[in-house]
Amino acid sequence: MIKKAIEIKKDIPADDNVLLDWFDMQKPNLSAITQKGKEFIVKAKYTHLHENDILLCEDGYKIKISKSEDTIYTLEFDDHITFARTAYEIGNRHQPICVEDYKITILEDISTTDIIKSCEENDSVTVKKGKGLFKPNGNAHHSH
Repeated sequence: MIKKAIEIKKDIPADDNVLLDWFDMQKPNLSAITQKGKEFIVKAKYTHLHENDILLCEDGYKIKISKSEDTIYTLEFDDHITFARTAYEIGNRHQPICVEDYKITILEDISTTDIIKSCEENDSVTVKKGKGLFKPNGNAHHSH
C-alpha cells in the first residue's frame, strides 16, 4: 500500500528513512521508496524538501529525509574569460550552480553535456567528475 505524506515536520522521531538526491528534493510531486521498502508519495504543500525534514503520512508513519550524494562535475579554470563564459552558459540553461574563485560545481545533467565536453577539450580547464553533496549558490533552480 502506498503511503501518502501530508505534512512536513522537524525534530520528531522517524519510523523510516529515505535517501534523495538534489533534484528529487526540488520536485513538487515526489514518489519514492524508503529504506524499509515503503512506497510513498508527497501530497504536502512545500517549495522543496530539506535534509532532516520528517514526512508525516496520513497513517502517522514518519519518514526522515536524508540527502544522498549526487554525481557532480567540478570545473577549475585558469583564466577569467573561460570561467565567465562557462558560468554564463550554465546559467542560461537554468541549471543550479556553485560558483567559487575560478571554480564551478554543477550536477550531472543531460542539458550540460556539451558544456562539459567543451571544457574537457579546453587545456585551460580541469574537469573532475565525482560524487558529493551538491550545495548550489543562492536560490538555485527557482521558478519565475
